Amino acid sequence: MMFKKFAVMLVVCVGMLSAVLAGELPEAPKFDSKVLAPADEGKVKPVATKPEKPLKIAVLGLENNPFWIDVKRGTLDATEELKDYDCQVDWIVPLGDAHNSNVFGMGIEDSKSQDYAAIAVIAGDSGIVPFIDRAVEEGIPVATFNVETVKPNKRLFFVGADLYEQGRVAADRLVDVVGKEGEVALVTGFFSVEGHEMRRQGFIDRLGEIAPEMKIVSQVETQDKDDAGYQYAQDFFTAYPDLSAIVSFAGGSVGVGKAIEDQGLAGKVAFICYDYVPETIEQVRKGICSGTIGQNPYAQGHDPAIRLYNYLVGGVVPPAGRLLTRSDFVTKDNLAEFGF
Repeated sequence: MMFKKFAVMLVVCVGMLSAVLAGELPEAPKFDSKVLAPADEGKVKPVATKPEKPLKIAVLGLENNPFWIDVKRGTLDATEELKDYDCQVDWIVPLGDAHNSNVFGMGIEDSKSQDYAAIAVIAGDSGIVPFIDRAVEEGIPVATFNVETVKPNKRLFFVGADLYEQGRVAADRLVDVVGKEGEVALVTGFFSVEGHEMRRQGFIDRLGEIAPEMKIVSQVETQDKDDAGYQYAQDFFTAYPDLSAIVSFAGGSVGVGKAIEDQGLAGKVAFICYDYVPETIEQVRKGICSGTIGQNPYAQGHDPAIRLYNYLVGGVVPPAGRLLTRSDFVTKDNLAEFGF
């Protein structure tokens, strides 16, 4: 009986592999299904099968602030891992230096024209949905990472944080630090990037629930630039002398922290932000930043390429449509716990 079961499983597996090699890929997981912190996050391995012919996978990213250094490092490591499997992985920064669909939609089109077998892309706004859907309909699997559209699309999976929940966590941590009253200024990267807006809205919603007396005095966008974060923070200090805190949801955070340091306001104006870039971790260590929320940028760069390869070559379907990365809150008191 055991032999019979094994034989049936073997036939099924061989059949699936044959279907994959013939171009018949299995169905994607449900768009809104999710798994929090998969066990192989950041370390998923290629299946031990080579394609019938060499493959190319495009990872379309950004390099406009320090966050992307670790994302790119993840992709470059995936490139090395897949070299021995006749698969070329290319880190590509589309022309335009912004999260929007005008930039990354054209990045998808360019990748299609260069015969990439699969594409991983930042999905900054719903304008990118038609580009994703067309690529998938043409037989090119697409993964999204870092930011995800609210509007469903035909992407295979997403790797990144639950951004709305991250915004709610920031509100909880802010109240832990400053209490339920005071003035807070909000800094985001782009109002037009849905992921940034998920964080900002999650924060606002949660703050209204737990600290309705806390007043949001200003909301600005830095376009992910640290010099803009620095200047806005300086403006806040002038306009709002009783400011209790600044919360930064995206790029520009390092500049905000530098302004707090330069004005001698560390410990007087609370500062909460995102990501474990070296400059931010140093600001946490110095007490300039009250705490920062992570999202595993390395996994965001590494895992999409490997999972796309595994899907193309081995028919391996990701465990869920949304593979949500860890979002730990790192403070001066727990830096060592997270290896800093």
